Amino acid sequence: MDIQGILSTLLPLLPKVLVIAFVLLGVISLSYMFYRKRGGKIKFTVTQFAAGYLLILWFGLVMMLTTFSRGANFEGWVNFRLFSGYLSAWNQWSLSEFQLLIFNMMMFMPLGFLLPLLGMRMRRFTPVLVVSLMITVGIELTQMLSRRGIFELDDIFHNTLGSIAGYLMVQAIWNSMKQRKLDFKSVGLALCIPIAFVVLFTSALAVYESKELGNLAIRPAIKQNMDGIEIDLNTKLPETVEPVSLYVNDKIYNLAYGKRIAALVQQSFQLEQKQGNRIDGMNRIWSFTDINGNPYTYNYNVKDGGWQLYGEGGEEMKLSKEKLIQHRGFYEQWMQDHDMLPANTVFSIQSENTLRWDITKSVDTMAEDETDFADGMVMLIPAAVDQEAPRDLFYMMNQNKYVRKVDVISPAQAYAQVLAGDFYMYANLEKGDLLRVEKHELAYTYDSKGYYQPVYRFTGTLNGEAWETLIPAMSNA
Repeated sequence: MDIQGILSTLLPLLPKVLVIAFVLLGVISLSYMFYRKRGGKIKFTVTQFAAGYLLILWFGLVMMLTTFSRGANFEGWVNFRLFSGYLSAWNQWSLSEFQLLIFNMMMFMPLGFLLPLLGMRMRRFTPVLVVSLMITVGIELTQMLSRRGIFELDDIFHNTLGSIAGYLMVQAIWNSMKQRKLDFKSVGLALCIPIAFVVLFTSALAVYESKELGNLAIRPAIKQNMDGIEIDLNTKLPETVEPVSLYVNDKIYNLAYGKRIAALVQQSFQLEQKQGNRIDGMNRIWSFTDINGNPYTYNYNVKDGGWQLYGEGGEEMKLSKEKLIQHRGFYEQWMQDHDMLPANTVFSIQSENTLRWDITKSVDTMAEDETDFADGMVMLIPAAVDQEAPRDLFYMMNQNKYVRKVDVISPAQAYAQVLAGDFYMYANLEKGDLLRVEKHELAYTYDSKGYYQPVYRFTGTLNGEAWETLIPAMSNA
């Protein structure tokens, strides 16, 4: 989830949390008044009440966002690998992953800022650190026990670091107010954490830009623990292989391309944009309406360069073959005019309402040839009238340019990575699992710079269920 997605989740929750926090503040205030009337000697200042109220509000928002707004979809997963989030963000080269790391710190900055306002005892570093650790560990445990999240050491680290940043910030403000001038030492300490992350991400960007090839999302942030895992290999693995071809597609991870297609469909089909584009993981999404006010969504997938334009709602209709052929002429000409449809695609009609264009190339041919090629498909459900936006247009036509031959590791070397647990799986292996590897084959996948890299696909079963994983094949990757 990116920052925009987080904010869109938070805003609907804010009124509820405000009401709950206001009610709690009222209860606390009445209890305090009753306590004072009964002769209680402890006094609280307006600042302490305000800080207490804001902390209640903050805690409610954090719990809503991290726990109660999620479904119970997790099975008590834990991740004790510190900094695995950085490796995951690096492998995917994902803006939303990097944003999430920063947000996990920013989310706890109010805690470190407000705790010292509760009283003198909380103005020291140690109490703030201990309270921050207790709260973030408590949240992680609640997520795990309620199956609404994963207990992650990364989250504890970033949450606590964010609280410390908030504490250093309020200390810099206090010290500067006391001296009636800027306290450079305190301000310098408060800026240490933000500057460290600026340097970290700037360095990562510099390293990334200096590389020819991009990063592969198939690389695991955490290796599988293979202790107690039984592996049964039922395929022969060659130990020597020939070099294979490397390709590149300039439409992958290319926001300019995604925006250009968005502008093209908007202009071609007289669509009006309702709002700015938003981010959802690897997707960039635009919202449109047609001339009749019907809503349309355009979705560009950064990871694979595919995009989709679809109308929301409307009844499914079946068209005669003659009418479909007529629609084919219009939409096919439109794609050809904008260099979107290779000449040797194969056309077909599906389900009496869908136009489809396909072009395929075998992996063996990809690996051996040294020429540019296209593969993929286009599926289109036409509108009732030509020149209107189609009801659904799914475009996944890749045009790959030949780069050069590259050396690859052998299937036997790739399988050694499987044995070492160096492969990606959504759910971790557990002791006693039986993994049967039935087949291996060469395949291709896109990296974060659009290079079409060779990989090995291993398939088989895990405890009787279908299983597969991809292992990078380039020997210098």
